[in-house]
Amino acid sequence: MFKINRSKWKYIPNILTVIRLLMIPLMAYLMIKEKWTAALAVFVLAELTDILDGYIARKFQVISDFGKLADPLADKLLQLTALLLLSTGGRLPVYFFYILCAKELAMIIGSLFFLKKDVVVYSNWVGKAAAAILFSGIVLSFLNIAFSVYTLWAGIAVSLSAAVIYLLKFLKQVSRTE
Repeated sequence: MFKINRSKWKYIPNILTVIRLLMIPLMAYLMIKEKWTAALAVFVLAELTDILDGYIARKFQVISDFGKLADPLADKLLQLTALLLLSTGGRLPVYFFYILCAKELAMIIGSLFFLKKDVVVYSNWVGKAAAAILFSGIVLSFLNIAFSVYTLWAGIAVSLSAAVIYLLKFLKQVSRTE
């Protein structure tokens, strides 16, 4: 067996996150210009960088403070930008953007309480399922497929379920420390 030098992989997840952040304005520009296929390609490529950076960070144990903050920020900015511009482009009702904005704001406020209590609640399969369903709904919206609305409703339902699970885990951990 050969040994992989962890230090060679140290910065790759963060580089991929920065690339994803830089892809958001490109995707937005393409969407505004109604170049839906090109914008979809950028969106999918950006999502693939998310999967890859998470895999590398966990596999080589190169998780950084920057990545802990920038990775979820990039994910949410990518999704919310896509939803906003899909709605202004007539491919989705705008309320999907507002619902997910409200949910993300609630999660940010909740995270501040997590930090205050020095509690870490890790992602779970429900949150990952929600992300996959929302991704599918957004892709279907790019393709202007009417079924995307139902997929996004399912994604929102699973996403809200994940938020409740995170809250319950948080409360359980806080009650143990008090």
